Amino acid sequence: MVAVKGLKLFKKRSVYLLTLLLLVLVYLLSLHPPVRIQALASALSDGYFQWNERQPLEKLVFIEIENTSVQAFGRWPWPRDLIAKGLQGLAEAEVVGLDMLFSEPTLDHLDAELASVLENLPAIGGVFLNGPQAKELDEAAYSQVLHSSLMQTDNPQLIDSERAELPIAPLRDALPFLAALNIAADADQKFRHYPLAFWLQDAVLPNLGVQMWRLGRYEDLQLNATQALLGGRQLPVDHKTRARINYYPKEAWQSITFTELMQPDWDPQRLAGRWVLVGVSEAGVTDLRATPIGQLAGPLVHLTFLANLLDNSLLTDVSGGALLAVLLVILLCLLLIWQLSLPWLRFCLSLLLGVAIYMAGAAGYVFFNLWLEVFYPLAFLLIATITGELRLFVANRAETAYLRSAFSSYVAPALVDTLVTQSAKLQLGGKRQQLSVLFSDLRNFTPTTELLATEDLVSHLNRYFGLMIDEVHRYKGTLDKLIGDAVMALFNAPLADEDHAYHACLTAAAMMQALDVFNQRYSADDPHYLRMGIGINTGEAIVGNIGAANRFNYTAIGDVVNTAARLENATKEVNLSWQAAKQAGETLACAEVDILIGEQTFAAVKDRLPCYAVTGLDLKGKALTQNAWVLDWKKMIQQGLLL
Repeated sequence: MVAVKGLKLFKKRSVYLLTLLLLVLVYLLSLHPPVRIQALASALSDGYFQWNERQPLEKLVFIEIENTSVQAFGRWPWPRDLIAKGLQGLAEAEVVGLDMLFSEPTLDHLDAELASVLENLPAIGGVFLNGPQAKELDEAAYSQVLHSSLMQTDNPQLIDSERAELPIAPLRDALPFLAALNIAADADQKFRHYPLAFWLQDAVLPNLGVQMWRLGRYEDLQLNATQALLGGRQLPVDHKTRARINYYPKEAWQSITFTELMQPDWDPQRLAGRWVLVGVSEAGVTDLRATPIGQLAGPLVHLTFLANLLDNSLLTDVSGGALLAVLLVILLCLLLIWQLSLPWLRFCLSLLLGVAIYMAGAAGYVFFNLWLEVFYPLAFLLIATITGELRLFVANRAETAYLRSAFSSYVAPALVDTLVTQSAKLQLGGKRQQLSVLFSDLRNFTPTTELLATEDLVSHLNRYFGLMIDEVHRYKGTLDKLIGDAVMALFNAPLADEDHAYHACLTAAAMMQALDVFNQRYSADDPHYLRMGIGINTGEAIVGNIGAANRFNYTAIGDVVNTAARLENATKEVNLSWQAAKQAGETLACAEVDILIGEQTFAAVKDRLPCYAVTGLDLKGKALTQNAWVLDWKKMIQQGLLL
């Protein structure tokens, strides 16, 4: 059955190749996503953070200038002597990061007072790059930037800047280090990544979180074009040397208001050994940052990165080869799903696979700090499923059309739909199974062919075969073949029929009845008048598409088939002997012998159909005599057994 086999092979290959092409396209899309696609991908995975129950280490403290502080001391910026007084309360802190700019001078004595306090603190001052007030660096400013910059770098991929806003000279000179305060948003204006450093002219200036680590741990950051090493530990960064931030719950942060620092009973020992970041969180003063967990004050973005360094929870992106491996696993799952024949089952399993992909991404985040942009696997799954199902649908339609065409002459139209859903039974090769075989043949038909014109003969046979095939189909039979004027039909193949022997007998009786009606227009001596014998046998046979791959030939082979043909051939002689006995005055069970059935057929129908034994029957090809039974089809009609 080359057509069906070819269709199936084409269907599989085309779906597989198309899916592989989709995999490559989705993978390439993940490497260079358009802005909107990247925003959608990021937003879909942001839901992972709802499962993060980690708390930042208590070593980190946020000193926030929030609403109560603004109400107590007035609108920001405050006088620098006020800031100096508050910062004195940080004397015992191990590291102090200042997320604030002192780029404009105020009264000299106020600036001097703040500088005096900063000289006694392990403080890091802020530098803002590329801002509206940014200026080119003078020699003194450049020297201070160079002092604060990374020493071990090898052409890292960083954001470049030639201008910056720095603290004024008195404050800059009082600070041990400077650090960048810039953080860059993703395409959808959400802050998910943290730049480790920036080019400022030809110096590499660390960001505030990195600089606080350097001061607190005395470990330097080494950068090159492909990796970032911090104290010998490799940090997971992207091609822009940005780390993906692992956000904690917003309410998890330990904070102290600036107002508390100003209280007379404030004890600096509360911050002994702590790393402190001072910044503004009051909404009317500072810009709140849009993050995956909601609006967050800018200083907390720096502090979150630092907390990730401390508890080793920076996120590693599942990208590049790792993402390709994920897509290949999904492809293998789809190939297994597409082996199933039921569309609803394929749909359910594909849906479960989608849920499993998202949950696997969430589990990778919670347990292993892995970040899978689940959009790309899910997009591949969705597009591949839709495309694959459409391709399967089109190929199935073509296969169904072929099977309908191929089998419309073999089985009843009502059974074609059932058969096409079981097309696997029609592949090249056979299997052993029980079935009933019916053979019918016209008696003394050779002289008739000599008396009728060719066109008349063909037309006559066509009408006869049409009637016989209709009866075969009516009782769930399958037309195997037409051999000259003979008909061979199978029951229980290819479609299952538990009562196949009974249905074969009903078919034989119906065929005889149809022939009776067919002959009514002719006299008995008319060449058009036809006489027929039928043999039925039941047993095991090899049944299936037997022959060659390039030719459809659904049939059965085996002794049961040969015996059915021999039984049909014996009907003529048995009928003659019965007629002779009848003329001799014997009383016979039925007037004529038109149908003979074998032993297993008889065993299946003996309690339901009128049958009469014929013993000691010599069948051609059989070494021993056989028993057969005459099926009284006329009595069956009288009993109303036919449809």
